Amino acid sequence: MPWGVFYPGDTLAGRANFGGGPQPVTSAAFGMSKFGAYNMAGNVAEWTMNDSSEGYLATGGAWADPTYTFAQYGGRPGVFASSKLGFRLAQNAAGATGDQGGSRIEIKQEIPEYTPTSVARFTTLADGYRYDPAPLEARVEETVETPEWTRERITFNGADGERAIAYLYLPRHVARPLQVVHYVPAGDVDSGLRSLTEAMDDRMAPFVKSGRAVFGVVLEGYIGRLEPPGTARPSATTVEYFERTLNRVTGLRRALDYLETRPDIDRTRIGFLAPSAGAQLGLILGAVEARYRGIIMVGSGLPTGVAAVVAEANPLNFAPHIRAPKLMVQGRYDEDTPLRTSAEPLFKLWSEPKRMFLYEGGHVPSNEIMMTATSGWLDERFGRVVR
Repeated sequence: MPWGVFYPGDTLAGRANFGGGPQPVTSAAFGMSKFGAYNMAGNVAEWTMNDSSEGYLATGGAWADPTYTFAQYGGRPGVFASSKLGFRLAQNAAGATGDQGGSRIEIKQEIPEYTPTSVARFTTLADGYRYDPAPLEARVEETVETPEWTRERITFNGADGERAIAYLYLPRHVARPLQVVHYVPAGDVDSGLRSLTEAMDDRMAPFVKSGRAVFGVVLEGYIGRLEPPGTARPSATTVEYFERTLNRVTGLRRALDYLETRPDIDRTRIGFLAPSAGAQLGLILGAVEARYRGIIMVGSGLPTGVAAVVAEANPLNFAPHIRAPKLMVQGRYDEDTPLRTSAEPLFKLWSEPKRMFLYEGGHVPSNEIMMTATSGWLDERFGRVVR
């Protein structure tokens, strides 16, 4: 079997080289394709011969990429060089005929044009997200101390009658009240591949070290609130999809209600940060929620086919009406949310004030790039952290 036996909970990541560094192609025990090629997932992304409107295409993901890049491809200039990028030498077996494992690649991408929705239309749609504040009955259930921060596990009455779970990271040795960044994670957390706290420890620790609190909410579908086995997520064209989106947005807004009860949090300096899938939710949340003083979206854009999404949860209808200052952090060679066909059309829809930070890389920036992109911008919007 090319990938071995998979048991419940197993993922491709355990059978491929995602993490560490490049390896010889025969290093892994598994990973051979049905066409006899090893290490097709991860290790190094591989150049193809296809010259597209986005540059020469590379595919397969690399050792330092998220696992989902295995199924994606992105364009780069032919002279682009990286330790994550290479090419494969292959020899067809004697007598081989036909297509040896090729798949369709779109080499010409059209740049979409979107028309902003009217204020009247947006107001009607936003009314669907109104909610009545109710008692939170919040409790701090657990406290974890480290030399640099304190992490609190908090529960409160959520949007759906369940006890919601949130995590608040509080930096030590910083004057109170604290500025806070409200974090909504990417698809790895949304799909249950890792926990919210793992993502926050990995991606948001530099923000805490810089003196800002970080706050995240465990939404339905995350580890800690996993959906029943076999649950199918609704199609984005359905009323059920809107109902799910409404539930999530309301849950996040009730979490802001909780933050406003904290004397150690500055309610006038609440920011929002979301990468990738989290940014899709943020395009709606940021439009209907006025308490954010700055919004950062990373690897964000409008996906192909967005026009078919149900109107009440379609980011096209909300993105133009986000009033807070906005920062887009975007990779020039993003293989998930391409710059020209996905990110730039969204940026064009945004109202002022807005700014784009463009870095030389793919969908996920390093923590160093993230801090370079965001620290000065947050200082401009919220003021420098006082220690």
